Amino acid sequence: MSEDLELTVWDHFEDLSSKLRRIVVVLLVTMMIVMSVPADLTKIIQLDFEDYTPLVSAVIEILQDTLLPEDVVLIAFNWLDSFYIFVVISFTISLLICLPYVAAQIYSFLAPAIYETEKRGLFIFVSVFLLLFISGVLYAYYIIVPTTFAVLYRFVNQTRVMPFYSVKDFFDLITFGLIGTGLFYTFPLVIYLVVKVDLLQVDSLREIRKELFVGLAVLTAFLTPDPTPVSMLLMTIPFYVFYELTIIVLTYTMRGKPDRVIVQGLQASLDFIEKAEFSETKSDEADVSVDKSSEVEP
Repeated sequence: MSEDLELTVWDHFEDLSSKLRRIVVVLLVTMMIVMSVPADLTKIIQLDFEDYTPLVSAVIEILQDTLLPEDVVLIAFNWLDSFYIFVVISFTISLLICLPYVAAQIYSFLAPAIYETEKRGLFIFVSVFLLLFISGVLYAYYIIVPTTFAVLYRFVNQTRVMPFYSVKDFFDLITFGLIGTGLFYTFPLVIYLVVKVDLLQVDSLREIRKELFVGLAVLTAFLTPDPTPVSMLLMTIPFYVFYELTIIVLTYTMRGKPDRVIVQGLQASLDFIEKAEFSETKSDEADVSVDKSSEVEP
């Protein structure tokens, strides 16, 4: 029995490793294509490779034009900085392209262990997760990151320092800002799952509103490079709005459902009382039998 279980676990591990290898291969192939494809796709059809500009270079220029403040000059302080940026942007684009394939591989691995009734819940979970993540990325791209750069640039003017920035730091701030904000705004979904499995109650979420807002303000103050409270508030306020919406949704979905923790506690109390009554009955019967046996003896 144990050997069969070990073989089953090993088979699952082999299946998972096989799917991960496929994901890595597809991602690397897509990354090579993205790094080599021209920005103007008509040049491939016309076989015209004069003034060849890769798609990644065009994306880098768009990011600089839309997010970089005026009069700021980006400098590569290392020979590998430009190559590093080219690889990071290529990987990000390739990952976005391969997301449907990655999701399909993960789903194919989890599908055999999921009931038909749970597949709809998994689809909703993935859809909401992607929606919150994309919302956070777009909000960071159009609001948080430009505002952060604008605020930091004001300090450059006030200190009479030449606005020369490291190109690596610039794109690192963009990358981590977008991805970090996207993941940060999926946290209400985690809160929803914690409440659904009865690890936390909706009333507790209402009671910790003030403490949560203060904790978020402190956390975002460390995460954002902007020393002023502007970026901190821009990141905290929408998250708090999502938090309140999560409470509203949970209040509606959990209405009329019994608290499993309380039910289990009551059931445990009833079981304890039944065992106690059963033991008392047994002891009474034993006493009666002893009394009868003593009466029979001469």
